[in-house]
Amino acid sequence: MRTDRLFLAIAVGAACLLSWQNFRKLWDDWMTLPAYSHGILVPLVFGLLLYVERDRLRTLHDSPSGWGIVLTILGILCLATGTVSGLYYIQQVSILFLVAGIVAGYWGLETLNATRFPILYLLFMIPLPYLVFNAIALPLQMLAARGSARLLEFLQIPVYREGNIINLPHISLGIVKACSGIQSLVSLLAISVLLTRLGHLKGVPAILFTLSAIPIAVVANMIRIAGAGILGSMNPDLAEGFFHLFSGWVVFVFAFLSLILEIRLFQRFRRIPDVA
Repeated sequence: MRTDRLFLAIAVGAACLLSWQNFRKLWDDWMTLPAYSHGILVPLVFGLLLYVERDRLRTLHDSPSGWGIVLTILGILCLATGTVSGLYYIQQVSILFLVAGIVAGYWGLETLNATRFPILYLLFMIPLPYLVFNAIALPLQMLAARGSARLLEFLQIPVYREGNIINLPHISLGIVKACSGIQSLVSLLAISVLLTRLGHLKGVPAILFTLSAIPIAVVANMIRIAGAGILGSMNPDLAEGFFHLFSGWVVFVFAFLSLILEIRLFQRFRRIPDVA
């Protein structure tokens, strides 16, 4: 038993040493990239999910598998490939392979299968490659500009849009990448996937609920920009600084509560009524 625990300690220590630079880069990204500020919470959620499943994991009759070595080698190859090519995403994905390798090598494939969701959830802590991120952010910018401009028009507020610039009577709002809504979109997707798991949704309902985070995030961002436009048309100072930041948090809480309400509805409709 002590030998097994020594092997586990050595394996975890080696994985941490191999991934040390990845951890440092992830920490810097969490602290500097607003779209991934939630990343610091993902490892905590990983631990929470394992804690929730602790009783079921203890009942598994598992044995170490040679797949642990295979997964560990794949993790090292990812790390090497990402380091040579300069692709941070590939480097950081190696963390998941190393974790999976330790689980399969120390406990076994049954345990790996039982923990696949928490391990895959770690993907939400890894920033997307810049090309992918920008390919998503640019259409969201234009969508946010069009949608918020139409919302302002609906509210009878004079507005003229030029690309991603919204011109109002006393202020012009530039919908830059930070205002595209991708920050709240990434966070809400992470939340929706977690709620799907905790709410025990499966199949089509799980897919529909997870994907619903996209329109909720887009609409919430349009409301935020329109709100900034309304405040800015009254007093330009209100569209910046504290009010701008505060409105972002308010709208995000609104989007989060929308997801909570939605999953409650999914759970209610999933129940089969009693037959007399």
